[in-house]
Amino acid sequence: MPITLTTASHSPRKWQGRRVSTSEELLTRSCPDDQRQSQRLIRSSFPRRFFRDNNVSASKHGFVWAVFDAYSNHHNLTIRPEDVWFSILTQLSFFINAHAEELRSFFVSHEGQKELEVIQNATMEDADFGAMALEMTRLIEKNVVDEELRAWIMPTFTTTTESDNVVAAILMMGTMQSYFSYKMTLTCGIPCVTLLGEKDDWNQLVNKLDKLHQLGDQPARFAQLLRPVLNHFVASFENPTSPTVLDFWNRCAHKENMGSGPDYLCGWISVFCFWDEGGGLLHREPIQNASSPEFQARNSKLGLEDALSRRIDTDDVPSGFASVPVTVEDTRNNKTYKTVMLAGLVGIQATSSGDITIAPPTEAPGLDSIQPLSGWWMYEKRSAVEAKIRQYWNGWLDPLSGK
Repeated sequence: MPITLTTASHSPRKWQGRRVSTSEELLTRSCPDDQRQSQRLIRSSFPRRFFRDNNVSASKHGFVWAVFDAYSNHHNLTIRPEDVWFSILTQLSFFINAHAEELRSFFVSHEGQKELEVIQNATMEDADFGAMALEMTRLIEKNVVDEELRAWIMPTFTTTTESDNVVAAILMMGTMQSYFSYKMTLTCGIPCVTLLGEKDDWNQLVNKLDKLHQLGDQPARFAQLLRPVLNHFVASFENPTSPTVLDFWNRCAHKENMGSGPDYLCGWISVFCFWDEGGGLLHREPIQNASSPEFQARNSKLGLEDALSRRIDTDDVPSGFASVPVTVEDTRNNKTYKTVMLAGLVGIQATSSGDITIAPPTEAPGLDSIQPLSGWWMYEKRSAVEAKIRQYWNGWLDPLSGK
């Protein structure tokens, strides 16, 4: 059963995040670069009523900023195993695509990109693109060296939803896009922390780290930093009132202001910002050989010291989502569509715990609890010329520089 920890004595404060009202607005505010490329939104995991029934704010990285905002502004916090896993997968996607050729033999035996095609009896209007993304992962599974890769990536926690499976599928497609291109063909025819799930779900997250060392020294270091953090998630189920556990949650995130210099994000949440979108290291440190005695000595300690010593420029916090191009062949209408599928942690959802928030006593209980929001979109891509024109007219383009 879920565990709720009382991590501080003060009452939660009301969430003040700007609410979005549509899937399109969430895409615009959370993923502006992709929105500028978008000609039209084809499909999304968010039904229209979702934004009427839920209070959602945009976020470039729903997990990182939810933890930071909850800690900094006294909101209750709810986290699912999927939130942590998608954050890890997105980071890995950046690294693998930046080192695709170095890692090629680990993932595939072919050269270049191999086209994978999924066929569905549907039209552009009624196709189940989420199901097609899941089917695409099964094709990837058949064409990679590691037969267990798909099972390792796909979440099977007690909290996993159908939408979560599609998010993971698109993240898997994005991670493997240096080795595969994707085609979908349509044919005629038919201030507490709540950890959701069970303790075994969180143990499963810890066990998933064992595979990272196979990808090289940097992923091994990523796993080394993550392990003590995830172990404390498990410990939260075992002893939620332990001073050590409560101290862990009180050291999750804070901001260091450097005066005239940059602001830094500190705390253990920074380990989920290991690589930037280009696969480059965000925290400069010598990466030791994973088989070296020095690295193994660090493994034997597995304390939080390394995670807590890191800091990331707040402007450098990477995205919590990834996108991948997909070609859709609509044979019924004899049309080809250039589309993009995008998935990950793209928002922060606010709810009410029913407690009295820090607000005027005449007000009813308000929105005081937040959690990361994961989801996905599929959009038809604009031509390069159309995207440039749109960028210009929306004020994003400097007409003199052409940038």
